[in-house]
Amino acid sequence: MIRNHVTAGLIFAALIAALPFATTPARAQDSKVSQKVVIHLKHYTDDLHAVNMALKLGSALQKKGAAVTLMLDLDGVRLADARQPQDLRWGGETPIATYYEDFVRSGGKMLVCPHCAHAAGLTDENLRDGARIGNEGDLAQLILDADKVLDY
Repeated sequence: MIRNHVTAGLIFAALIAALPFATTPARAQDSKVSQKVVIHLKHYTDDLHAVNMALKLGSALQKKGAAVTLMLDLDGVRLADARQPQDLRWGGETPIATYYEDFVRSGGKMLVCPHCAHAAGLTDENLRDGARIGNEGDLAQLILDADKVLDY
């Protein structure tokens, strides 16, 4: 009888010890799967600090293996507009164009709100590299698929 309780206790202890591994999400176990990060940017010339942060952090996350998409709306759509200046600077000598190019070169993408693009006169013909005008379904799916959403 004692032997049965000891055996049952050992089996129970082994099951409890294995529980954290059994409940760990597959994504955490597979380090090759990158996280999907959305950075929501709603500013341009009205807050160059936010633009710098979104681009620099987006590049850093890309370089760490994340798949990063900037979701541009409101005034943020102007970042993707080739007609807008990118020689603007905040807090230093490096222009926004440098951060933009680094973000795109590191694999970052930009999804532009269609309504905000229309309000800004932005079309496919005047988009910068790495950007595309989405539709409402694209924006919704981007958010639903995201592992993390940052807001600037």
